[in-house]
Amino acid sequence: MGRKSHADTSWLIALLNPLDISHKLAMRQLEELNAPASISTFVLAELMVSFEKSDIGSIPVTLREIEKSFSPIVELSKEIAISAAQIRSSSKITLGDAIVIASALDQDSELLTFDKNMKAVYERNK
Repeated sequence: MGRKSHADTSWLIALLNPLDISHKLAMRQLEELNAPASISTFVLAELMVSFEKSDIGSIPVTLREIEKSFSPIVELSKEIAISAAQIRSSSKITLGDAIVIASALDQDSELLTFDKNMKAVYERNK
C-alpha cells in the first residue's frame, strides 16, 4: 500500500475547479491515491471561506461532502502548533502553510500541493 496523503488548499481548489490550470493533474493524482487524503482544520477553514464567497451552494452540505471525502480532518494539536511555529521561524512561508506542513508531517503523509515553495519546505522537514 502506498504512502498516505495530506491535501493543501491549492490542491483541493484545483481538484474542485474544472477551470483551474492544475485541475487535470489534481484529478490524476486523486485517482492514484490508495486512500482518502487527510486535510487539516486550517485547510477546512480556508475552503469554507472560499465556498462562502462563491455560489457553490449550501455550506453545511459542502462541509458534509468534504468530511466524507477527506479523512481524517487533522485537528490543530499543541504538538502540531509547536512544529508549525518551528517550521515558520526557519522558513519564509506563512504560518498557515506551516500548519499544513506540520499536519502532513504529523500524519506521516505526502503533501499534495501546487505551491512549489511550500513543497520545498515540506521536503526539507521530512
